[in-house]
Amino acid sequence: MKRWVTYGILCAAAVLAAGVVSPAVGQPPVAPGVAGPAVPVRPRQPGGLFGDSLGSYRTIEGALYDGPGKVESNTLMVDTLDGRKLDRPVAVLVRNVRLPARERCVLKGYELGEMIGRPPAEYDAAQEQGKDADELAKRDQAVWRWRPYFVVLIAVKPGGLEVRKP
Repeated sequence: MKRWVTYGILCAAAVLAAGVVSPAVGQPPVAPGVAGPAVPVRPRQPGGLFGDSLGSYRTIEGALYDGPGKVESNTLMVDTLDGRKLDRPVAVLVRNVRLPARERCVLKGYELGEMIGRPPAEYDAAQEQGKDADELAKRDQAVWRWRPYFVVLIAVKPGGLEVRKP
């Protein structure tokens, strides 16, 4: 029995020394084979319409989109971000507040996002199974892509907007 315990301890020490797992509980794993200090392995965070600050507290100002072309309903044309006027408006979908038409809105919250559409892997799997991948494409509503949106925490203007829990 002692031999197995000793063997287990030696294996664990070898794994830790090789950098395969992080010795600290709750810490991200580190890249193996990296010289120097350990480099955390983290997935790349997608960016948003307002930069690489998903989840950061922001103030956006603008009006509900009311123009030509196909745009998702409840899309705000943001012309001011954190008190700074933008060179040109940015369209962002607002999720948890129903925006009024033809009124200026000032909203505080954060940007988030999601993947929409059908992942390319599903087309590959359909082809591998002898199914018609083109038929899948015809039924799709959206192209596989990242879609940012804004989550409202405080509706400053106009008064009376109901903020639903995100």
